[in-house]
Parts: sequence; structure tokens; C-alpha cells
Amino acid sequence: MKSLLKWELKETFSAKSCWGIGAALMLCSLLLGLAPLSETGNTGLDVFLQICNNFNALLIFFVGIHAGIRVTKDFEERRIQATVMAGCSRGAIVSVKLLSFSLTIALYCLCTLAVGGIISFSVKGMGETGSTFFREVILRAALYTLAEVAFASHCFLVAVVVKTLGASIAANLVMALGLNTLAQELVSHPWAEGLIRFTPAGQTFLLLVDAGPQNLWCAFAASLLWIVLAGGIAYGSFRKQELK
Repeated sequence: MKSLLKWELKETFSAKSCWGIGAALMLCSLLLGLAPLSETGNTGLDVFLQICNNFNALLIFFVGIHAGIRVTKDFEERRIQATVMAGCSRGAIVSVKLLSFSLTIALYCLCTLAVGGIISFSVKGMGETGSTFFREVILRAALYTLAEVAFASHCFLVAVVVKTLGASIAANLVMALGLNTLAQELVSHPWAEGLIRFTPAGQTFLLLVDAGPQNLWCAFAASLLWIVLAGGIAYGSFRKQELK
């Protein structure tokens, strides 16, 4: 599995599409998110949270493309089938694919938030928060990244199930938009807060307004659970597939 992971990471980070998607996500998120720097009354934290929100909105449109290229395309080009024939277990293949996919999403998010945070706090300062910088920014950024990875894991699952690149990208776009829209609608209703607090889509909104210990723990537990579930369902589907 170690050799398989090394090969997968090399293939991922040597691909121009990986760097292109990451650069587009970062540049667009920063250009849109840093615009409020010129407005009076905004603190560095306000601008930072806007960058988080912009990244999430843009990821909806890019994550399906990334999943299609890194997962579905490998089925179309029979790379995964060849890996199975070479003696690698299907469980190891799914695990390595999910790890590589999750790592790229995490790097996209962390790099964007790190650059955006440095600029926004340098220009505007932290402002009055009533809490520590570590919890309001560092922990929030880390768990926001984990929530984005968990949200993206839904697209990984679709990419494993749908074997056509175009159909995979389209299905992921519809699903990501649907989940984001549903979470955005439910977050405005107090009765639904307990439900969406344990979903990655819900936490991409809740973490922007609630960095309290309880919600941070909920975001951590829910994100890990959804990543494991997505990987398990993807493996269950892949194990039953007849490779041609």
C-alpha cells in the first residue's frame, strides 16, 4: 500500500489539472474575499470569514471536475482495472484514492485561508472577538478545512460510482449545489440546527458564525464520520463492480 500511495501522490501532484484547479480556487477566493478590505468597519476576522465563504461557494463548481479527473477518468482509462490486475486490493485502491483526493482539497483550502488570513489580519487587525486568536482563526480554519474535505468526499463517492467523466462532473455539480442550497436554507431555521450541525454542508455555514467549543467538536466528529462513510460506501460499491 505504501508504494501504491507514493505512486498515487506522484500522479496527483504532477498533474497540471491539480495545480490549475488549486490556483483558480485560491485566486478567485482571494480576489472576491479581499474586496471588503477597502470598506470601513470590517475587521480582519470579517474579511477572513468572507474568504472562507467564497472558497466554499467556488469549491462547489470545481470539486466535481477534480473528482472526475482524479477518479472517474482513471476508470475510463482502465488504470484502476490495471492496478487491480497487478495484485492490489480494492480496499487499498479506494483508501489511497480517497487519501490523495482529500489531501488536495485540504491543501487548496489551507493555502487559500493562510494567504487570505495573513493579508486580512495584517491590513485590518483582529478586532474585538471576546475569544483567542487560536480558537477564532487557527482552530476554525483547521476544522473548516476538514468540513470542506468531508463535503468533497460526497463527490469522491459519486466519481467512484459513475464511470463516465462527463456524467460524473455533471452529477457532482448538481449534488454539490443541492447540498449547499439545502444547508443554506436549513441554517436559517432554529429547529434544523441540531440536524445540520452534524453535516459537512451545514458546518461550512455554522463555522462562520460559531467557533464555540461545542460546535468545533461537532464539526470535527461529523466531518470524520462523513469521510469514513463516504470511503466505506465507495469501497462497497467498487468491491461489487465487475471490471471490464
